[in-house]
Amino acid sequence: MDLLSRINSPADLRALGLDQLPAVAGECRQLIFEAVSRNGGHLASNLGVVELTLALHYVFEFGPYPQGPDWLLWDVGHQCYVHKMLTGRAKFFDRLRKRGAVSGFPSPGESPYDLFAVGHAGTAISTAVGLARGDALQKRDSHIVAVVGDASIVNGLAFEGLNAAGLIRRQLLIVLNDNGMSISKAQGALAQYLERVRISTTYDEAKRLAHRALEKLPTSVGQTLESMLYHMKEAIKSGVWPGQVFEAMNLKYMGPVDGHDLPGLVQMLAEIKDVHSPVLLHVKTTKGKGYDICCEQPTRFHSPARFKVEGSEIEIHRPIGKSWTSAFADALIELARRDPRVVALTAAMPDGTGLSRFEKEIPERFHDAGICESHVAAMAAGLAKSGMRPFAAVYSTFAQRCFDQIWQEVALNHLPVVFCMDRAGLVGDDGAVHHGFMDQAFLRPMPGMVLMAPSDEGELRRCLAFAATLDGPAAIRYPRDVVPAVDLDRDIREADRATATQPWQPGRSRTLREGKDATIISYGALTEQALLASMELESEGLSVGVVDARFCKPIDGDMLARVLRAGHAVITLEDHSLQNGFGSAVLEYAVGHRLPVQHVTRLGLPDRLIAHATREEQLAEVGLDVAGIVHAVRDGIRSALKSAAEVSQGAPI
Repeated sequence: MDLLSRINSPADLRALGLDQLPAVAGECRQLIFEAVSRNGGHLASNLGVVELTLALHYVFEFGPYPQGPDWLLWDVGHQCYVHKMLTGRAKFFDRLRKRGAVSGFPSPGESPYDLFAVGHAGTAISTAVGLARGDALQKRDSHIVAVVGDASIVNGLAFEGLNAAGLIRRQLLIVLNDNGMSISKAQGALAQYLERVRISTTYDEAKRLAHRALEKLPTSVGQTLESMLYHMKEAIKSGVWPGQVFEAMNLKYMGPVDGHDLPGLVQMLAEIKDVHSPVLLHVKTTKGKGYDICCEQPTRFHSPARFKVEGSEIEIHRPIGKSWTSAFADALIELARRDPRVVALTAAMPDGTGLSRFEKEIPERFHDAGICESHVAAMAAGLAKSGMRPFAAVYSTFAQRCFDQIWQEVALNHLPVVFCMDRAGLVGDDGAVHHGFMDQAFLRPMPGMVLMAPSDEGELRRCLAFAATLDGPAAIRYPRDVVPAVDLDRDIREADRATATQPWQPGRSRTLREGKDATIISYGALTEQALLASMELESEGLSVGVVDARFCKPIDGDMLARVLRAGHAVITLEDHSLQNGFGSAVLEYAVGHRLPVQHVTRLGLPDRLIAHATREEQLAEVGLDVAGIVHAVRDGIRSALKSAAEVSQGAPI
């Protein structure tokens, strides 16, 4: 890295000659490819934005917050790798997304060059409008640039931001990084419109032909035709001009321009830098630029795990075992084959949610709405009203984006929509922007909402089948992890096995192990860790039961009465925030039914952000791994025994 290693700030980049920038671009691409191959991450999108990022930093003076003077905002956030390299973090990319190293998303805690921690789509334009208005009020002479990419322009909030941006009376540049893709193929009418713009040459060809003809005519005739040309050009613009949709919103439209032409980009940005009104610059880029295999398979290489290059082939690392995502896809396809009412929906995540397989098997009952989670929820309500059974697969963190639609359109109308929330809990190396730790908290207050979390693949199948029978809303959560290698059914007492493997009943848990010294009530995918902890404690002579809760709402009151009245330690376990999670539901039920709670310990996510690391490291950090559970159970047993001894001696407790 001859040049990149000497760049510790954007000022170092601006000190280079324009002719040196292509070499910097090559070094950036090589570092991105090497870093992602070693650690996983967002590959194709970052390869496509190299020249654009270099040109922006070369023309504008993006400084550390709060000095400025110029501000750069990223939409979605995962296209920020080159930005990070140019702001002093290239040396940390050998451990990209590893604990204690550079993260895969903008992070103000990591660098003052990152204005917002952001991992959701559609936000940059609105925050840019806020910055523009704030700087205007403070008479600050700044330039503000918002980069919108990976089809996040179709997100509802992006449209709201565009609507507001058109009223700004000062500099504001919105860069539409149009690579024709989101995470998968872009969806929707606006995406199709932009695709037509990408491939259309009608307008430019008409201009070139007319000017060529004018050059060959006498001056007097040429002047007359010049006027005709103007009117012809305006007519062409009204029919095919790509900027009309943006100009109608009072945004000056420029483009589309080649996003890989560094000199051209620098010249264009320099020319429009000081335009005293909002401008939208339409930049055409190629997702995966620089590596043929990434260009040919942009979806596969959008966010791959670490991989190994073998000649012309790339082998992507796969975790040992079947993922929850894959198990969900199998179960939903199986259910849909039995039930013609089942429809699968996703918001630009057919691969991430496993539904790309559903699309291949049953394409007529699959819908990808693009990066529009709110629309997915509302559309699901319409499908349910028509008599279908929609299963909307979204990441837990993205379900937050459609909270109001889940409430207003679905729960308020008591419609049978099932939200299948992948990436629930700690997600590993994507970090805080993607942890799914709030879903139970914001869904639990909704009247009629059924909340479920299966513990293994067999339970996932039974859970989905049960959800399809409901006449109201439901949500199912499962993590970014592998399912237990063997169904947990094997650990159920012989007397209980037949009941526990039967179809689910509302609010009914299953007991995996009985215990005299303590009981762990586990909600969801951490049940395997609970069993392993129970077995470890058994080797120490302690008898620890394990209950697979299945439901957070309605909760199993009969089970809670039995376990809480046993007088021993009770530990609730969940991969969710302790605030308003499963443990809170247990305590609320107990207090409402006058059940003892003095020996209850809640294990879950603490009230702080958990940084990027592996999921295993994150679980250990917050005490949700086997060792942490064992430690908590031992403490719970000691506390319960101490209380029992004090009671027996007549001491107050």
